Amino acid sequence: MRIYIKTFGCSANKVEEELIKRKLISSGFSIVNSINDADVIVVNTCTVRGETDYKIMKYLSTISKTKKKIIVTGCMASAQPALIVKNFPFCSVITSISKIDEVIKNNIKICLDKEKPNEVYPHIDGIKATILIARGCLGNCSYCIVRVAKGTLKSISCDIIKNNLLEALNHGAKEIRISAQDTGVYGYDIGLNLAILLNKLIEIPGDYIMRIGMFKPSSVLPFLNQLLDSFSSEKIYKFIHMPIQSGSNKILEKMNRGYDVETFKKVLNAFRERFPNITFYTDIIVGFPGEDEYEFNETCKLIMEIKPDKTHIARFTPRPHTPAAAMPQISDYIKKKRSRELSRITKEIQLEKNIKWIGKIVEALTIEKEKNGEILARTKEYKNIIIPNCDIPLGKKIEVLIDDATPFYLIGKITKR
Repeated sequence: MRIYIKTFGCSANKVEEELIKRKLISSGFSIVNSINDADVIVVNTCTVRGETDYKIMKYLSTISKTKKKIIVTGCMASAQPALIVKNFPFCSVITSISKIDEVIKNNIKICLDKEKPNEVYPHIDGIKATILIARGCLGNCSYCIVRVAKGTLKSISCDIIKNNLLEALNHGAKEIRISAQDTGVYGYDIGLNLAILLNKLIEIPGDYIMRIGMFKPSSVLPFLNQLLDSFSSEKIYKFIHMPIQSGSNKILEKMNRGYDVETFKKVLNAFRERFPNITFYTDIIVGFPGEDEYEFNETCKLIMEIKPDKTHIARFTPRPHTPAAAMPQISDYIKKKRSRELSRITKEIQLEKNIKWIGKIVEALTIEKEKNGEILARTKEYKNIIIPNCDIPLGKKIEVLIDDATPFYLIGKITKR
């Protein structure tokens, strides 16, 4: 039987897709790259935001016309199975990847066992690979449905993670993405921490560099100095993704984020003092219940102070089964207005920061080939560089002169291959 898999969502979901593939192949199924060639369609879902739900529901509506068997798994299946069953009663809804072969073979309609699989494999995409280090988290954010879907923290053993890294390297991976819902809480449940894990990984020989995924400041504060020492390795991008979500302590408390603005700045400043050129990404939610003009202005002021290299802005959308969904909501008009204003500010900051790279010669790793003949390369600080009319193979270190910049990437030309 031939299976087509469609995955929505984060890098962790890509890793779960790899587990689905291997489970099905070991059970005698074959994986195909086209719906037209498939007997069964597996939809690996995300449910972090309302618009993601909409995309998935639209996709399910479209593929239902094929009359093929459809299996829905992933976060939406875990957090909102009734939504799927109500709208698409002909689909099978499954939350346990380990039983997906049984569901297909026996035509089971509902399987809501939320057991977390012990297996994990790297997701390899050319010279890039994603390695999952934990499932679930320790947070209890008032707006987040992902905790409902993924549950509490379950860290993956160092030995399994090291084996995943070795497998990725053996397949030619050069950029390794270390992924989790919150990488900062890795090991809390097994007597380890993220720094200890990284120290074990950088001992593995090879020409590769790791991008450490998102973490909360409160998660890494207990071992901050140890983590800074780990980041000194040449095998780790000088890059952090640390969401602030709001510049107002009042809103952060309503979000139940577990930190305040002062803690956030303490962790950020520690990284910047050790690594002055570090690239810093953050996330903001605008229009959270209770956010008035004063709180929004506090967020704008903070962004102008901390100057992220990239800011992802999301308008708050209430999610089922979360406390924030029951709070008095802010109008869409106000959320759109604030989103546009904050986008203008962040775009100016990003351009200001990128312009400072013009005229510098940097070492970069070639990452992706674009359809128009451009190459995407990345510096050790995880700055993206577009190189026009380039035929360099991927995974090669090159020397690049930065001669232009946009708010979203640098533009350069090769000076040394």
